Amino acid sequence: MFLRERPPIFWGERVIARVTDVMAWLDAHAPFRYAADWDNSGLQVGDPGAEVARIMVALDVTPGTLTEAATSGCQCLVTHHPLIFQAFKALRFDQSPAVLIVNAIRNGIHLIAVHTNLDMACDGTNQQLARMLRLEGCSPLESDPRWQGEERYAGLGAVGELPQVMTLEHFGAQLQQLFPGACLRLVGDNRRPVRQIALCTGSGAGLMEMAIARGCDVFVSGDFKYHEARRAEEAGLALVDLGHFTSERLIVEPLAEALRVAVASAAVEVEVLTAREEAEPFYSPMG
Repeated sequence: MFLRERPPIFWGERVIARVTDVMAWLDAHAPFRYAADWDNSGLQVGDPGAEVARIMVALDVTPGTLTEAATSGCQCLVTHHPLIFQAFKALRFDQSPAVLIVNAIRNGIHLIAVHTNLDMACDGTNQQLARMLRLEGCSPLESDPRWQGEERYAGLGAVGELPQVMTLEHFGAQLQQLFPGACLRLVGDNRRPVRQIALCTGSGAGLMEMAIARGCDVFVSGDFKYHEARRAEEAGLALVDLGHFTSERLIVEPLAEALRVAVASAAVEVEVLTAREEAEPFYSPMG
């Protein structure tokens, strides 16, 4: 039965981990209190007291990641994107998200989302992308005064400088090398020199005006719309659209590794896997 508390389980000297332990490890890494008010991070489906011996980490809860988690013998699927965002008016087993919820329950898989709290964390999505771009002197694009000064808090987005000036074309080429499967889209003069970079993983267009106000040369994010591109042109801000998937899938392995470190520290026998079949939904007809 769901939501029933259970005490720790001991087999000899070995402690069996529970869903509550996974939640605690995630909270230590990316505190859930950092999540935006509109967000729905945390335990979405499952029993806090249930045993966990194997965890899978993925970007999304999809039929594919659920199947992979089930066939891999996982009891917990940790994703960046929440499956449940809004209240239900009906729970139909032939429609999403109910069909995914039912499949998770039938397979004994507990669903946990670490969304905007991971975006805000110092080892989260934005900081990971900033490290991959080798940005120096980073500061957040937006910061919540409630959490400023906390060790794990990094704020939303990032602004930093490349080690050296380069053209927009060269910068775009470097990103394509970093993410060879990405369908990059650029806005701006390829020949212009760039150095100060703003970024926000996922859908970051809402922070574009902040990037403009900070005098950034380029804003890297995903899901830019047509009129946002026109606004960037007008303001002299170059854009690089990495795509939502590419800009956030990069956190899956680091998050899994953080869980492995927590598991080792807790001296419990839990295996942490990453989804291998998850892929970018968009593709180019030219390959």
